[in-house]
Amino acid sequence: AGGWSPSDSDHYQWLQVDFGSRKQMSAIATQGRYSSSDWVTQYRLLYSDTGRNWKPYHQDGNIW
Repeated sequence: AGGWSPSDSDHYQWLQVDFGSRKQMSAIATQGRYSSSDWVTQYRLLYSDTGRNWKPYHQDGNIW
């Protein structure tokens, strides 16, 4: 088992998750991978009901 890692050292990699229907999320967590130099230093969180029109997630006036 493992996790997702970008195929390149590229600052524009992305990961899209489809939950199949609308869900309420309470947390998102990321972690590094053992014996790997791949890790996330920052990310943007966007959401969409259609998979076409993406909007940034806001909380307390801040964009995540």
